[in-house]
Amino acid sequence: MTEVTTVEVTVSIRLSAPSGQVVDTAAHLAETLREALDVPAAEVVVDLPLPRAELRILADSRRVLHRGRDVELTRLEFDLLHHLCTHPRQVHRRTALMNSVWGATSFVDTRTVDVHVRRIRRKLGEAASLITTVRGVGYRVDNPFAVSVEHDALAG
Repeated sequence: MTEVTTVEVTVSIRLSAPSGQVVDTAAHLAETLREALDVPAAEVVVDLPLPRAELRILADSRRVLHRGRDVELTRLEFDLLHHLCTHPRQVHRRTALMNSVWGATSFVDTRTVDVHVRRIRRKLGEAASLITTVRGVGYRVDNPFAVSVEHDALAG
């Protein structure tokens, strides 16, 4: 007697369509695949696309894009923004940021962090509200969905 093993296969398809037609186009594609592969309807799942974050951090190439445009940051500004965005919803004390971003082991004025955050906010423009000030403590990124941190080494 032969034992039958069930294998699950997930196929991801990137589809471009006008925003008002995405759902209909995806549904049509799913129906076409369902018919071509003879797969029962209950087994085909179509996830709606997630909106792309307006602020993107391309970690490998050390670039920041806001609405597709480059945001010119210094090395420390990039490192600080990257650190805050990769650890969202956490309050980061100024002294801890000095240690983790600057690598400062001796006393350096923690107001240096404030100056860098102010510069980052100015350069981010409309996206400046991404970084929240926690009075007397430090900084936090409250909405991790407002920013996308990507590893772009393979993205030519």
